[in-house]
Amino acid sequence: MEKRPFAVALLMALAAGLPGCSTSSVDGPFSLAARGPVEVNVVSFNGDVTVVADPMLPWATIRFKRQGTHGHGRNEEAKSSLDNIKYTAKIVEGEHGPVMEVRTWTTDEEPWFQRAHVDIRLPAVNGLTVRTSNGMIEAVNIQGKVDIECSDGDVRVMSNLPMLEPVTIHNTAGDIDYRVRGESTGEFKCHAEDGSVDGRARYGRFIVHSGTVHNTLLASFNDGTNPITLTTLGGDIRVAVVHNPTDVGTSIVTP
Repeated sequence: MEKRPFAVALLMALAAGLPGCSTSSVDGPFSLAARGPVEVNVVSFNGDVTVVADPMLPWATIRFKRQGTHGHGRNEEAKSSLDNIKYTAKIVEGEHGPVMEVRTWTTDEEPWFQRAHVDIRLPAVNGLTVRTSNGMIEAVNIQGKVDIECSDGDVRVMSNLPMLEPVTIHNTAGDIDYRVRGESTGEFKCHAEDGSVDGRARYGRFIVHSGTVHNTLLASFNDGTNPITLTTLGGDIRVAVVHNPTDVGTSIVTP
């Protein structure tokens, strides 16, 4: 039988953890009625966030992975703590169209031992906002304005579509990888405290400005005025303009 998406919103009530000794539980995939370009807004207390746009998808799907990381000797406590991790996902009407709002939180007394990983797949993304900690962020084939704040994990924004809007990424204790095609634009201000910045452009008009040093990049790309602000307090930054930005390995590599 064909699985149909919920019409407007999805509110998931959590069940108990999966049987066995695992400290994690995967919920979903759940479907949301979102076929056109959708803005994605994720606020998570802890955990990875993955957002992938694929025009071949019929609608949006989302998975949540609840995880307890209490460590050796506390496996039963980690399992029972999964019930305290909550989440919601819904489509609301925003200023410029539909917005997928995703929220995770916990009522546990030891939230630092918990994660709520979010995996979103949908046909098209026009705008992305993410707030999380203790997790990595990966955004693939998105467009629109980007606003990301995170900690203790790497950030990868990779799109084969033109990136023409403002992009702000601030990371604490993690790398940033920003990879786009030559049709994109931007006024780059990148700074890696206690790290390095590497900028490479194989396509387009990439002009490096005065003030650029090993941990700072000031540059304009294709005469763009949309600000691209990338900062990290404990990692490296890589900016790459290439033919296929998503054709990469699992690690962020900077010279």
